Amino acid sequence: MDKLLFELADLQIWRRGNRYFVRYDAGSHQVVIREDEISETEAREGMKSGVAAVKMLHALQDRLIQQGINPYTSNL
Repeated sequence: MDKLLFELADLQIWRRGNRYFVRYDAGSHQVVIREDEISETEAREGMKSGVAAVKMLHALQDRLIQQGINPYTSNL
């Protein structure tokens, strides 16, 4: 069962069972919705404040780039 834990503008943190996901708009000139799995620690950090959520998202995007994944394209 999905449970919305945090929402800030176009960024949402969800829990599905014991897994955590962030859903966000990765586009700059158009809406590009992505959803990526994050750790429980990342979810808890991201829920602390708007600034913390943005930092968590940037760290996630950097990690995706290092894995060869384009974080600016939709995966839904």
